[in-house]
Amino acid sequence: MNDLKDYFKSKLKEVDETCEIHGTKLVSGFGRPAICMQCAKEDKEKREQELVEKVSGDYFKRNTYNWLGQHSIFLDETLKQSTFESYETIEDEAVRNKEQALQIAREYYKGATFNSVLTGNAGAGKSHLAMSMLRVVNEYSSPYRKCLFISVDEMMRKIKAGFNRTDDYYYTEERMVNLLTEADLLVLDDLGAETGAINSDKAATDFTTKMLYAIVNGRMSKPTIITTNLDTRALGKKYDSKLISRMMKGAKGHVIQFKETKDKRMEIF
Repeated sequence: MNDLKDYFKSKLKEVDETCEIHGTKLVSGFGRPAICMQCAKEDKEKREQELVEKVSGDYFKRNTYNWLGQHSIFLDETLKQSTFESYETIEDEAVRNKEQALQIAREYYKGATFNSVLTGNAGAGKSHLAMSMLRVVNEYSSPYRKCLFISVDEMMRKIKAGFNRTDDYYYTEERMVNLLTEADLLVLDDLGAETGAINSDKAATDFTTKMLYAIVNGRMSKPTIITTNLDTRALGKKYDSKLISRMMKGAKGHVIQFKETKDKRMEIF
């Protein structure tokens, strides 16, 4: 090895030119243009650091950015493609609500931790806007944030489907609580649907209440977006008042209401 080093060293020679950065003599050899050895060393270290950062960034992206697609639970799979651009704004209310949702999304990717609520008419596009908010945060956050969209009704159904199973079923109560707690930004979609018809006085089951408590308590320092067809009074009939209070933490000023927007799913003629 020393012989090889000595060989290369013998082929290099200093020239009269000086590096403007380091003030050292340039070196030439093997018919190549003269270079500054210190500059070459720094350039090599820079390229190595860029490679490390790229590998690290790719890993972090796979394990953070891709959360939205890998771990979300949808009742309606078409919501995966929802964007602000594809949200229809026929009514003035829809225009205002879209802009408010976009503004809240901007605050989230800058690090805001308040909760927000999208409430009102069924089919007005609350879930569409909530998913659009997640996509913006997922795309523009620096560093990346783990974004997650969860249909409450579908998650509860999946968990209950695993009761009494003895295999390594994925959708266990513990695993779902941990997943939803770990997310940096979470959408709890269609809250109240898991209790049945929205115009009924049926309260959430003890199991549902227990699950939601565990999730909300684990997210006290993290933002959550809630979509629901229910108003505060109706939510109060279905859930414990303490649970509702915690869900609404910081939501004042960040409530998007749909009173005039029509049910977009009914527009088939």
